[in-house]
Amino acid sequence: MSKKIEPRTEHKPGCFDVTLEIASENHEAVIVQGWIYGRSQWILHAWCEFGDDVVDLTERREPIPRSEYYQAMGVEEERIRRYSRLDFFTLLTEHGHFGPFDKELCFAETSSDDPLTRVQLK
Repeated sequence: MSKKIEPRTEHKPGCFDVTLEIASENHEAVIVQGWIYGRSQWILHAWCEFGDDVVDLTERREPIPRSEYYQAMGVEEERIRRYSRLDFFTLLTEHGHFGPFDKELCFAETSSDDPLTRVQLK
């Protein structure tokens, strides 16, 4: 039995890097970058999705049902960006890093204020 998914309490810098491992091996991977809510602050994070499952190698090796992951991590659609595998590799080549690519939305590793508030103020 897998461990229960717990909300993050801090940013894990390697989360963007490990999406490369998943995207390299799986043609159906969708790379997700954005904000999750970790108990008392917003945390920048990255993971991959396949249909109704999430693969977050910073959490565990096996797939996690997306609904369970989203609920535990406080994921909300308006605070994330999805990239197809092709788009991910194109942006990786253009930027020279694994992300985040949307610097307006993903402006810091953590935020005590709702990240959308900052984006909407611009």
